[in-house]
Amino acid sequence: MQIDFRLLRQAQALAEHGSFSRAAEALNIAQPSLSRGIKELEARVGLPLFERRRSGHQPTDFGRVFLDHAAQLLAGVGDLEQEVARVKGLVTGELAVGFGAYAAEALAPVCAPVFVSKHPSLRLRVRMEEPSAMARSLRARTIDLAVGESSVLADDDAIEVMATLAPLTGYVVVRAGHPLTRQPHPAMSDVLAYPFAQVVMLPARLLKPMLAARGAASLPGFPAIECPSFNLAARIVATTDAFTFASLGTLREAMNRGELVPLLQAPWLHAEWSIARLRRRIMSPAMSDMVEALQHAHVQLLSEESALRNRWILAS
Repeated sequence: MQIDFRLLRQAQALAEHGSFSRAAEALNIAQPSLSRGIKELEARVGLPLFERRRSGHQPTDFGRVFLDHAAQLLAGVGDLEQEVARVKGLVTGELAVGFGAYAAEALAPVCAPVFVSKHPSLRLRVRMEEPSAMARSLRARTIDLAVGESSVLADDDAIEVMATLAPLTGYVVVRAGHPLTRQPHPAMSDVLAYPFAQVVMLPARLLKPMLAARGAASLPGFPAIECPSFNLAARIVATTDAFTFASLGTLREAMNRGELVPLLQAPWLHAEWSIARLRRRIMSPAMSDMVEALQHAHVQLLSEESALRNRWILAS
């Protein structure tokens, strides 16, 4: 069958609105034109796509499958049309990047200025995203790229991982003068007796060893303070006996002021980030440049972490 994107859009509108009159209004066409379009599409396919129910016109079982594939085609066409218009100078466009909380803190301040200097006419939107929400945002096209926990992004067939960044070492962080700083060799089991200032829901690869260190089988009763940002978590840790997880770079200023100190480093405590997009999404030049900027920012971050480790860990 020949694909007519006009007919696919009409079918998509009918599925969304469940009514010929409302769908026609949304498409700004006459209702008889929409009816003819749906009949023509069903004739081309050779199977009914819709059936009338009490709630309105709903897709048949085959219709749902057909419309799922149609949605992917239409989204790809939309991406292509937008990119062609951008290259022609008809639109300035934008790029939306979703970051996990820690990735936003560590990478966004470095990669954003580099990207903006190369694309001054493009609007860059930086969004904070929970790891579990990134795949949904990519599918909904509210973000173009995601930078977050590798184990979460790689577990979704709709997502294509474009690059996996080298692990970034994380540390248990407490305030200067915390009771645990007076212990010769504090262990994770000692740390878990104190409240945890948690910034994001931990992935399973971190949660499992934490629970094992605590000697518990489940999370209920685990003391935690949920924070929307790392800055808030750091402020809470600096004035209480709570602890949090962080890389040394995110702590640089607080450590220089003598407020926070890295207490210990467990082998499993590190950030594993990937850069991902929706599978089969057209890769625009702007997206490619952002991926490159993110990779360069991460290399710079690892170099700075190495220098800070020599200063704060090996020298102590």
